[in-house]
Amino acid sequence: MDANLNRLNESLKLIEDISRFIIKNNTLLIDIRHLRRDFLSVKKDLPLTRIIQFRNSLHDPGRRADFDILKKKNMADIAISNFTRAKESSRALEEILKTAYPELSKKLKEIRFLIYDIEKSAMVYFHKVFDPRIYVVLDKMYVKKDQLKQVMDILGKNGATMIQLRVTNGNDRVYMDYAGMIRKLLTTKDIKFIINNRPDIALACGADGVHLGQRDMSIQAARYALGDAGIIGLSAHNIGEAKKAEADGADYLGVGSVFKTCTKTDAKVCGLRRLKAVCRAVNIPVIGIGGINSDNFRSVLNAGASGIAIASYLFKGNLRKNLRSLTVKK
Repeated sequence: MDANLNRLNESLKLIEDISRFIIKNNTLLIDIRHLRRDFLSVKKDLPLTRIIQFRNSLHDPGRRADFDILKKKNMADIAISNFTRAKESSRALEEILKTAYPELSKKLKEIRFLIYDIEKSAMVYFHKVFDPRIYVVLDKMYVKKDQLKQVMDILGKNGATMIQLRVTNGNDRVYMDYAGMIRKLLTTKDIKFIINNRPDIALACGADGVHLGQRDMSIQAARYALGDAGIIGLSAHNIGEAKKAEADGADYLGVGSVFKTCTKTDAKVCGLRRLKAVCRAVNIPVIGIGGINSDNFRSVLNAGASGIAIASYLFKGNLRKNLRSLTVKK
């Protein structure tokens, strides 16, 4: 019992610190603090001094520094590990206390289910962490299906942080074929995969999110389809559209066309001044898009954009060279 009390206490404290310093979500922090308070109330009703007398930490095999060490890749892995410890410990304590302390056992069951709820909220945050710096728009008209493996390898090794698939000329089967291949080829969770316009295809292929235009499905409908963990971006052309998108729950904005572009010949140029105004008006990441290349991308970032979206510039010529011109510091 002593071991599980300690495991639960330690894991809940670490989860609280992750909520406070990493996730920085006050609602989640309050929930975990209430949970820790409930657990402390259970401990107070237990004969702790007697329980601690049976502690044998001196001969515990877990005392060794190399005992049961699993490599953690990132903070999400650490959070998952400690949520797992908390769930296991609370269940063990719930069963141990059923005979001698049935009421405390019931409280441990309530704590266990609260841990499930908090874990879901925390994992939504970690799933939606994204880096918008180099947002690649991969259009079917630039990349044939038999080129995808090579293209994805270059993107993954040369600084791409998000990849959006856009299929404007093709049926749903073609779209799904491209999406499925890209999903399989993306071997890292650090690069987020976004589907243009189609939440249904995003859901079907396991993409990380969807990017919507002003005339596409509403953010609320896309959120209903993808769930809280889905990343939803929206194109905005002015401050009004940007503020509404943020209020509706968009996770990021694509603002443009910043410069004249050959990808969308009918796109209206908003310019750096409007991009800067939008960046100042909202608190979510803004990605500049349209006509961006190695000569002007720094001006987009200097205007306040969190990242740049590039399409035609990358795929006309040497992909690796063009990508590195946007990612390698001079």
